[in-house]
Amino acid sequence: MIPSIIGLANILKLNDRLFINALENITHEHTLDRLSEYDNPVSWLTNHIVWGRYEILNLLGRSDEKNPYTELFKNFKPYDRDSVFNQIEYIKEEWNKIALLTHEALELVTEEKLAEEPKSVTPMGIPTKFGNLSFFVWHEGYHLGQLAFLKKHYTEEAMKFF
Repeated sequence: MIPSIIGLANILKLNDRLFINALENITHEHTLDRLSEYDNPVSWLTNHIVWGRYEILNLLGRSDEKNPYTELFKNFKPYDRDSVFNQIEYIKEEWNKIALLTHEALELVTEEKLAEEPKSVTPMGIPTKFGNLSFFVWHEGYHLGQLAFLKKHYTEEAMKFF
């Protein structure tokens, strides 16, 4: 692995475990509930986080892994009660698959690949694939924090780190 991404790779590896831990004892009913009309439910968050991992794979050069969540979140689409989201057990399986693919891609990516200009620039404002990768790692942590909050709300249990 190239030295410039070791820190980001370590965060993603931690997130692999935290994502699953944040879903412990979350029921299907919990995934559909919203705390208010302004909040995203667990179903939206989990599908969106997996969408982000596919975007990371694409940035790392794994364009053979098409993002099956693209239409669900096209043009920054917010939560829509009429959208159909994958259920939690499927999402966990998908997460385990994509986590492995992500770490394989992190091992193989080059500095040259990360220096390339991305299709679009994220709010990070760094016009390279490395900049976008940095943003997506932040983005994943942001939404994992929301999942951890909802887990505590619904189950009265904090998300475990181990």
